[in-house]
Amino acid sequence: MQLRDSRAVSKSLDSYARDRLIESDFFSALSAGQVQPEHVRDVFGQYYVWRNRFHRWFGLCVAKSAPFGDARNVPRVLAELIACLDQEIKGNHHKLALSFLTALGIADPTRIEALPVTESYAESFLRCYFAPDRTGDEALAALAGRELVAPGRNQIIISAISEHYGVTSGLEFFRVHTDLEVEHFRALWEALAQDTKADAQRLIEAARMEIWEHITFWDDVYFTIRQAQNKLAS
Repeated sequence: MQLRDSRAVSKSLDSYARDRLIESDFFSALSAGQVQPEHVRDVFGQYYVWRNRFHRWFGLCVAKSAPFGDARNVPRVLAELIACLDQEIKGNHHKLALSFLTALGIADPTRIEALPVTESYAESFLRCYFAPDRTGDEALAALAGRELVAPGRNQIIISAISEHYGVTSGLEFFRVHTDLEVEHFRALWEALAQDTKADAQRLIEAARMEIWEHITFWDDVYFTIRQAQNKLAS
């Protein structure tokens, strides 16, 4: 697969992400309306905690980018990272997230405590790509992969939350990200493609791994929450 063909790469990775979503314990149960309402609140509460730290992943990509003059794609990479962060801020995504949590019945998100699995996932990107043997291009490819999970994931969330749990407000947070994340992916990937020395297969593998990591995070949170309830009931 050619690195420069962002649409072909996007199509391949989107298919991979949708297959992983089908296999996911949490998203399969959510789609069927089988997740208990209190577990829905708890899982999305942990997603909110993680997402409040997501901007740090962009910072790592900046820190790991090559010096100006060492790679052709540096100016465009930095421009795209700044554009993504600018949309996060100006789009007031945090306010949209709070509206969604309110619709779920979470009155005070500041009281949500991060589970160890959430802490671990938040730090996983930093641990992996700060390593000396990992390149800035790999970190950027992984970040782009995480962005590409959103369309399929958000379609499941919007449909399931409204159909099975009666929540119809606050979903704009997921609607706005469905198309936006695809745009982010293509912009980031096309920036990567400016570097003719990039190892296409290694970058695609980094993107696939982060797709898997992201979906696994949701499953791990769901498992942890159910396990805690089972312990209380025993």
